[in-house]
Amino acid sequence: MSVSVVTFAQKIPGNILKKATAASEYIASELNFDENQKKDIFTILSEKYDSNRKKIRGKDLSGEERQKIYKASFIETKNNLSEKFTMKEVNMINKLHRTWQQNNKK
Repeated sequence: MSVSVVTFAQKIPGNILKKATAASEYIASELNFDENQKKDIFTILSEKYDSNRKKIRGKDLSGEERQKIYKASFIETKNNLSEKFTMKEVNMINKLHRTWQQNNKK
């Protein structure tokens, strides 16, 4: 009998994994985080990006509707980060994530 295992990464598109990898590597590098902390950031960001994509893509949403999704996503991400990091670290992660996003706009 063979058992197939579906991993977390197989469910998320490659472009989102690349984006989450790049962002988490940048953040972890700037904050001198270890590999486990970097993995935590990667997991949280990849879930955030994938969730936003599913809520927005192909839905013809207004800018205001998109902003509501992004705001709710920010709050959820902050809560998820606070389960793994101190509030000071969460604030630094968010600040560095914004910097990374501004430097990597399409």
